[in-house]
Amino acid sequence: MESEPNRRFAQAAHPLNWYEVAKLMHENAHALHHMPQGSIIFRDQSKTIARPTSNRSVFLLAAFALENLIKAFLIYENPSFIEGGKLANKLLNGHSLSKLQKKCKKIPAPKRTLHVFETLEDGVNSWARYPCATSIHKETIERIVTPELWKCYNHVFNIYSQRLEKLLSKKWKGPYGEITKVEFQQRA
Repeated sequence: MESEPNRRFAQAAHPLNWYEVAKLMHENAHALHHMPQGSIIFRDQSKTIARPTSNRSVFLLAAFALENLIKAFLIYENPSFIEGGKLANKLLNGHSLSKLQKKCKKIPAPKRTLHVFETLEDGVNSWARYPCATSIHKETIERIVTPELWKCYNHVFNIYSQRLEKLLSKKWKGPYGEITKVEFQQRA
């Protein structure tokens, strides 16, 4: 029999809660992406680079939104990842979005959506979070959140959200045999 604190922890780590955090980050990325912004212009002897001031923040929020969404799927598929009063190492190790995505079995269109995860993970441990990469071996050039990348990211977030909501709407046997079912209200 599991302790009450472990059960409470598992309830707090329910896939729905990961999904809520993902949606919050997604909505904040949207708000920031669509608000009036300034730009940063960098010039050296050979080139000029201009980007919106919110580029890094939008990129990072989008990456973290998908990371939390993928982790909701992983917990749904592997309830043992939230047993014992802590998150499993398999869930916590790094921010490699493509590796996390490849571990999921119930996501829609895994091969067609992989490129979005690969694009976003380039900045997560590098230029989107810090002023530089963590080493010369991880150096990547800051990517701009282009209209095409933004469209692809939103498509992936939407189809993954729809699938997760469908899964959570059915009975789910979580850790310790607890069965839950989530009801989602449709927006008007």
